[in-house]
Amino acid sequence: MKVLIVDDDPSFLEISKTFLEVFHNIPSDTVGSAKEALNMLEKDSYDVIVSDYDMPVMNGIMFLKTIRNKKINTPFILFTGVGEELMHQAIQSGANSFMLKTSDPKTQYLELSKQIWKVTTKSTNIGPNF
Repeated sequence: MKVLIVDDDPSFLEISKTFLEVFHNIPSDTVGSAKEALNMLEKDSYDVIVSDYDMPVMNGIMFLKTIRNKKINTPFILFTGVGEELMHQAIQSGANSFMLKTSDPKTQYLELSKQIWKVTTKSTNIGPNF
């Protein structure tokens, strides 16, 4: 299993990588923008993409639409601090799951790890896993 985490906050990337790898045994690569993520996806394959929404130049929904237009069907989790009003838009754009960031890292990453395993073990990987 290998996860690509996309977020413009370097400290969030570091914390995410640490929690997923150390506490949940989920290896991950991190990048600070959707553009960097697109470059990574050209070179490597991932089992799951976890992306923030609120990023400069290309937000998480635009990133998701871009990879789906490129026929990249890697399971996608929109992991954001922006409200639940984005959930419908994420589903319509092809997200497999949607999660809100919380102030409790231990609980947040436990739930994220569960979502990662859920979207990777789903046999068809079609449709959302909310």
